[in-house]
Amino acid sequence: MPTPVTQAPSAFSLDAVRTGEPVSVGTVARLAEEVAFLNGHNLVKAGEADAPLRQTGAGRVSLTGLAYTLRVPYTRSSGARVIRIAVEIHESSEILDSQAITVTLPTGATWLDAGGLDGTATFFNPPVGRTTPMEIVGFANVSGVTASMTQEIKVATTPTSKGAGVRRVTLHECPLSSLAVSSSEPGWDAAATRSGRPVIDGGSASPRGMQRLFYLLDQARSAWRQHWCLSGVESANASTSNTQTPHWHRQSATEGEIDWLLNAPVNDPNWYLQVRDLYAGTASAWKLRVRYRTSSAVDCELKLYHQGGSLSANSFSGVGTEGSTAVTLTATSGAWAWTTAVSVSLPRDGTNGLVRLRLTAKGPGSGELLSIACVDLREDEA
Repeated sequence: MPTPVTQAPSAFSLDAVRTGEPVSVGTVARLAEEVAFLNGHNLVKAGEADAPLRQTGAGRVSLTGLAYTLRVPYTRSSGARVIRIAVEIHESSEILDSQAITVTLPTGATWLDAGGLDGTATFFNPPVGRTTPMEIVGFANVSGVTASMTQEIKVATTPTSKGAGVRRVTLHECPLSSLAVSSSEPGWDAAATRSGRPVIDGGSASPRGMQRLFYLLDQARSAWRQHWCLSGVESANASTSNTQTPHWHRQSATEGEIDWLLNAPVNDPNWYLQVRDLYAGTASAWKLRVRYRTSSAVDCELKLYHQGGSLSANSFSGVGTEGSTAVTLTATSGAWAWTTAVSVSLPRDGTNGLVRLRLTAKGPGSGELLSIACVDLREDEA
């Protein structure tokens, strides 16, 4: 029988389970409840993409009236069945203008309720001054999606001449009401913990037994992926001017900062991760992919720098030597493309696993442009 998923963690303590001593059915039942909560209720925010307004005073192409796409890489958590897709639209004084929004689901997913995000509805610009953003929400069945490092959800906006466009996309996996009896998903047979049933050893692939429960506890922490993703605008705009393009970019052929189109003149920001120490002494394995476009037939490069350390009084203090991982961006001559995933080993010598990240790039040179739409760094634990 399926195991119900509780709405809060139990007060279970492993102190009651001792190697070599008899185990009561009651103790196993409480452990099964904890497993159900971790795998079925304590699910994660699966991804986000943002498209803030561009400063247009110096000729920068505006997002208003521009058809563009936001891509959100998605790795299905073990056992997840439903995802919530929420889309926000930029505010505008042109409230009679609109846009159609078309969400393309990953292979194996189907709509439960598209909410108009399948391109069949027209969404008008929300007025300026709203105290809360307007969300357009759809729900999709992802039980048929194979967890991988290359799945994504694509959100395309097709506006009228003054359609404001998509501001933000967020993905959340929805909590479950129960865990099915399954060996391929994080399932458990609740009947195995009924009073009078013998407690068996079983195996990790069996839907019952002590080995299965401890296997599922490990899956609850290792089978969902930490991720760090920068996802922005991808459009057909072909401008090679670094003062006009609406995309993140680098022009110079020497390694240097990426222009993130920030309001303040800060083009070389740092980001911080807390890397998990799942298995002591084992490197933290990640995969890095980039969505990009080159305007010419010249290969480019993106480089991720990473260093462990600590933060104190808003100042970073590194330990060891800063490492880096380079990704070759093969020339696409005007077409958008994903790179092949590159392995990245992040250091674990920082305080509480803290790692500082920064990005640089090499562009194609004067008169041409490297455009970047997405940089996705995703945990690749087995």
